[in-house]
Amino acid sequence: MSNLAALVIFGGATALVAGLGSWITAASVDSQWFDALAKPAFYPPSATFGIVWTILYVLIALSVWIAWRGGGRAEMLIPWFIQLALNLGWTMAFFGARAPEIGMVVIIALLLAAIWTAAAMWPHSRFAALMFVPYILWVAFAAVLNWSIVALN
Repeated sequence: MSNLAALVIFGGATALVAGLGSWITAASVDSQWFDALAKPAFYPPSATFGIVWTILYVLIALSVWIAWRGGGRAEMLIPWFIQLALNLGWTMAFFGARAPEIGMVVIIALLLAAIWTAAAMWPHSRFAALMFVPYILWVAFAAVLNWSIVALN
């Protein structure tokens, strides 16, 4: 597969997850359900999420492409696709099913899969693995937010 084809596939898969996640989230965030949830004092302004996730999705796609170009194949692509599926799964659980408790389980799995992905990228491109660190940190923060929402509600 050519480098351009790989970039299109990785970018397309990431954009698909981002688009579906945005669509699912928008339906809940615009609802009374989400507004009624008690949120922690450190909950960021709503605009923060769109900005941060846009940057993170670009990093998610570029990092896997860079690591793929460095020779990463199944040992790296398997965790990458798993974390991408869990990313969408968390959105579906938390916002789609309106089940923060289930979202908590999914986000812990997502955090572990994201760490696994970065570790799998490391031998192929340290730069790509380091590009994944902001995502890992954001998912960890989101897990704290998720836990706080469960605890407060």
